[in-house]
Formats: sequence, C-alpha cells, structure tokens
Amino acid sequence: MKWLLLAAPLAVAHYTYSYGRWAIKNGYRRGGAGALILAVLTLALSVYALYLKQEF
Repeated sequence: MKWLLLAAPLAVAHYTYSYGRWAIKNGYRRGGAGALILAVLTLALSVYALYLKQEF
C-alpha cells in the first residue's frame, strides 16, 4: 500500500528532474540546479514520511 502512496511524489520528482536536466543542458544552470534539488527533496520527504517516521 505504501508503494501506491509513493507513486504521485515519484511522478512529480521524475518530471521535476527531467526539467532540471533540460534546464542545465540549455544553459539555465541555477534554475536547473534548483529543480534538481527540489526533486531530491520531494522524494526524500515522501520516503521519510511513509517509511521512517514513527506512527502515533
């Protein structure tokens, strides 16, 4: 069930990562780096919230 909940953030991270690679390739280094950082943080926060956080 947790894998299903991870599908939406994974799709968002993939789209953002693809845009970041495109931006860096076309000379937009700061924007591309920001997009890549956003993609990594989105995926990391989702994995933390689903798997590592203790439940109450």
